[in-house]
Amino acid sequence: MTTTSLPPPPFTATEARMLAVLGDGRAHRREELHHCLADDLGAVSNIQPHLSAIRRKLRARGEGVVCELVNRRVCYRHVRLLVPLLHRSC
Repeated sequence: MTTTSLPPPPFTATEARMLAVLGDGRAHRREELHHCLADDLGAVSNIQPHLSAIRRKLRARGEGVVCELVNRRVCYRHVRLLVPLLHRSC
């Protein structure tokens, strides 16, 4: 039996906006990604489900979103993966 890998599902509008911000390769704070949400009144915690979906879709392309501490603040960065992620980060 032959299996074919399906292309990753397309990004939603919010996910695409977040990827556009993350696309410069620099680390970005949650507050910066919060501006990508359609509802400006939404909680900053609402970005986490979007980041999870982005990670899942990027993994098929050998890419990911990692979190890191910059000046003691959690930041996110779009990266190319050299090794598949074995565990979930942030």
